[in-house]
Amino acid sequence: MIDDLLQELFPEIQINNSSWVGEDYFSVPYEEKWVHFPNDSITEREKKLIVQLMSPETVPFKKQTNRWAKFLLEGSKQIPVDYEKIQLLQVSIKITNNDSFDYQLWLDSFKNTLSFIEDGFFITEQYGVLIIYNPTHIDLLDEIEGILNVLDDDFTVQTSVYLGQNWFVTENLPKLFAEEQQIFMDQHSHFQRKKIATLADNALTHFSHEATSKSTILQTLKESILSIDGGSELIVSMWNNLGNISKAANELYVHRNTLQYRIDRFFQETGINLKTMDDLLLSYLAIISRNES
Repeated sequence: MIDDLLQELFPEIQINNSSWVGEDYFSVPYEEKWVHFPNDSITEREKKLIVQLMSPETVPFKKQTNRWAKFLLEGSKQIPVDYEKIQLLQVSIKITNNDSFDYQLWLDSFKNTLSFIEDGFFITEQYGVLIIYNPTHIDLLDEIEGILNVLDDDFTVQTSVYLGQNWFVTENLPKLFAEEQQIFMDQHSHFQRKKIATLADNALTHFSHEATSKSTILQTLKESILSIDGGSELIVSMWNNLGNISKAANELYVHRNTLQYRIDRFFQETGINLKTMDDLLLSYLAIISRNES
């Protein structure tokens, strides 16, 4: 494991979910976490080597000057007072040609198309944050997804985003953002990526993670479910459609009677009745659980 090797070579490092821990550290993203090296423990040559080995595509590519970046990431006590509440839109961009991608043009295009965007900044070459002012809580999901589809075609990129909750702009906002960052990274690392994700999409997975990862019962149920052809897909579709068999059948492109047969067969093999919400929830918790032993 690279984490163990880094700890052995650089015992002073910190590995956590925060992208910034202070000016005295050199921070590099790695997978879904960040690694922080004390500046006085590595040379400039070692920094370049670390970047190339650990994270060549996602290294922070410029010093932050944006006031929101300083407040959210660098512990600035200067709280932006322009807005009472904001939403933070995290953006992950897969760029096919770094030489031709204009970050500022992409950001300006998004801001000019969606009037709710007040500011934005990029942290790495693939990850940025947009500040959204949406005081009346208008549902922006469809509009954002439509804009992303257009921009992806225009800029030849692939984008996915996480639209955060509406939060009050207080000294607590950086902590809220740090957890939203982790949810977004977690969603990218372990589950199928969606074009646009929200807290509601990932709440059950995120907040049940610690308990489900330690459960022998859920791990055993998961093994049983995965041994059934199409079992995991069946559970996800039923869960996404709140147990509605007709809607789940449409999503899976099968006849309703065919899906009914699969549900009955699943019950015969596992004793779990996916037509009841309690059993469906149990099954869903099992397939999203992760074995951390």
